[in-house]
Amino acid sequence: MKRNGYFQLQMSERGTFVRLFPPTEGGEPIRTDEIRQYLAMKNFTPDPVQLNKALMDLSEPTDFKLDDKKTFAEMEMFVLQIAENKMSATARFYPPSSAGTSLHKEDIINDLKHKGIKAGIDEAEIDRFLKEKHYCSDYVLAKGKAPVQGQDASIEYFFNTNPNTKPALNDDGTVDFFNLNVISKCEVGQELARLHPEVPGEAGYNVLGERVAPRDVIKMRLRYGRNITLSEDGLSISSNVNGHVSLTEDLVTVTDVYEVTDVDTATGNIEYSGNVQVLGNVKAGFAVQADGNIEVRGVVEGALLQAGGDIIIMRGMNGMGRGKLIADGNIVSKFIENSDVRAGGYVHSEAIMHSTITAKGDVEVTGKKGFITGGCVHSMGTVSAKTIGSTMGAKTDIEVGIDPTIKERVNHLMQSTADIRKQLQQIEPVLVTFTQKLQKGNQLTTDQQMYFNQLKTAYQKLKPQQKEEEAELERLTAEMEMMTTDAIVKVQDFAYPGTMIKISDVSLNISSNIQHCRFVKEGADIRIKSY
Repeated sequence: MKRNGYFQLQMSERGTFVRLFPPTEGGEPIRTDEIRQYLAMKNFTPDPVQLNKALMDLSEPTDFKLDDKKTFAEMEMFVLQIAENKMSATARFYPPSSAGTSLHKEDIINDLKHKGIKAGIDEAEIDRFLKEKHYCSDYVLAKGKAPVQGQDASIEYFFNTNPNTKPALNDDGTVDFFNLNVISKCEVGQELARLHPEVPGEAGYNVLGERVAPRDVIKMRLRYGRNITLSEDGLSISSNVNGHVSLTEDLVTVTDVYEVTDVDTATGNIEYSGNVQVLGNVKAGFAVQADGNIEVRGVVEGALLQAGGDIIIMRGMNGMGRGKLIADGNIVSKFIENSDVRAGGYVHSEAIMHSTITAKGDVEVTGKKGFITGGCVHSMGTVSAKTIGSTMGAKTDIEVGIDPTIKERVNHLMQSTADIRKQLQQIEPVLVTFTQKLQKGNQLTTDQQMYFNQLKTAYQKLKPQQKEEEAELERLTAEMEMMTTDAIVKVQDFAYPGTMIKISDVSLNISSNIQHCRFVKEGADIRIKSY
């Protein structure tokens, strides 16, 4: 039978000994620290070198002398170890000395309670020890009950909650602008979301009898806007109208659609709180502004489109040098020409020509054409295209890795602080001159006094403004310098001379044709790698 090595005090007329029993059938040998601690409890301090030698040479029961005198008998005992988390209590038993008394079940239970064990005592484990009498072995005599953890509440949505879904490519290489799935349409009565309530947990206890609470579960509720009905049980919401459904943070909203054939002299400018769908074209000089999405089935010519959501133009945008597309979300257009485009998300097109593109997300130009020619493209993420620049050397600037809105604000602050500094340089000498005159007792004329007051008012306004803007400029500049980015520029076919690539604060001017490449920032340089 497998048994750990153990030890037992022996008292006789020859003195006091500790009998060392070797392990059997693969049991653990006697632990040196354990026997020394036990003997110390009994006020014995054997020679450690001799004791270690006896333990190392142990192959059969051996007596090791502790004292020349015969000492009192010792009863059977155990040492209790309570786990750090208080969920278990483990005992190691030690035999009685020769002529010593053994423990009974009641003795063990009473001793456990005396040591603070108030719950989870395992009587079957005590019975097992009393039957086996395996000393220097671990017996888990008490176990706590772990708490049953509850389940967090969750919400299941039955519409596309990811507004960054990008257009797919057709088999012929063109972009499928007619099946974008960017806007999630809904119908009257359609279930939009379902709440799965939280399930509370059940408390447990430790061996000290203390309550062990389950973790707090996360509670949730359905949050929704207008055009939505909550079910009687409060667990489901559905749409009251045919429209578009979207999720902003955790708020579900449904907006109905304002539909118009063309935006021209017959309609005038359009401003709408929901989504706008233009079945035809948007003529030059007109504006469409919507709190939701704007979808144009035709073309946009020299107009302003501003959306709180996404802008989708099926047949493209010719800004004629004055057209603007501004969206808090994504912008998708078949082509973009001579336009100013600003997106809070990504920009996707088949061709971008002589335009200024600013996007917090990626700028992706794919399809049969897939070129960016002329103008500037600024992206916080990645810019990818088949071709960048042109064989005619059109000046094309591509900048990635810096938040374009922060850079725009930095440029504004640099100009503003320079203007303020110039004004203060003009005001301060005049104020000093007037102040010195007054200190000498000279009187100012009425016109001089009025001019002096105007300058003081201007100074008192400009000085704190200068301090505030310089602090903001310093903060944003440091933020830009600290930006680390994996943004890259990818070119499937050619990047032509006349193209400037800028990643964060590093620039590279292309002087010869480069094919199938990626532009990547490494340290203080831009590296050209294979596509």
